[in-house]
Amino acid sequence: MEERLYLILDSKGTPLANAVLESPLNSEVLQIRILNGKEGVVAEHREIQLIGLDDSSPNKIGLIIRQKDDKMVIQPTAALGAEARENLRILTDFDSVMYPVTGRWKGQRTIKAKDLSCGGLAFYAGRTLEPREIVEVVLPVTDSPLVVRAQVLRSLPDQTSERPLYASKFVDLIHDEEALIRKAVFSIQISTAD
Repeated sequence: MEERLYLILDSKGTPLANAVLESPLNSEVLQIRILNGKEGVVAEHREIQLIGLDDSSPNKIGLIIRQKDDKMVIQPTAALGAEARENLRILTDFDSVMYPVTGRWKGQRTIKAKDLSCGGLAFYAGRTLEPREIVEVVLPVTDSPLVVRAQVLRSLPDQTSERPLYASKFVDLIHDEEALIRKAVFSIQISTAD
C-alpha cells in the first residue's frame, strides 16, 4: 500500500501534527500513525481534521475513538472538500522577488512572505500595490523555485513592519504547480512540527 501523508488539524483548523494513514481509504474507521512524537498533542482533542497531501487522499473530520502509543483509530464523521486543503495557511518567512504583469511599474521588487497556502500568499512589499493587480512571484520554498502569478486581493493591517502587507491569491496555476505548492506547504508544516 502506498504511504499516504496527512496533516492533522484541530477542530478550529490549527495544525497539530503529521500522520501516515495505515488503513485503506474506504475503511469504516481509519488507523493513523502520528509522526514526530506528537501523539500527546493530538490526543488532547476529541475531534480532528485530516488533510491529505495529494488529491487522491480524501480530507475528513473524525473523532478519536482509540489510541495506543503513536497509533490512533479515527471514526470519520464528515468529508471535507478540496477547499480544506486550499485554505490551509502556514506561517512562513522567506525573502523573494516579484515582477509586474499589469504594467503599473517596471523591474524587480523584493518581498518577504508572511504565510503561504495552497491558494495564495501573504507578503510584505517594498512598494504600494493596487487591489486586483497581478504580479509574478518567485516561490523559493518549492522543490525548485517556481514562478507563479498572484492577484493582490487587499492590504492587511500590520503594525510589525513599515512595509505594506498584502493578501494575494494564485491565478492561472496548472495542476503540477498546485501540487508543488501543496507539497511545499506540507513540507513547511512538517519541518515546524518537528
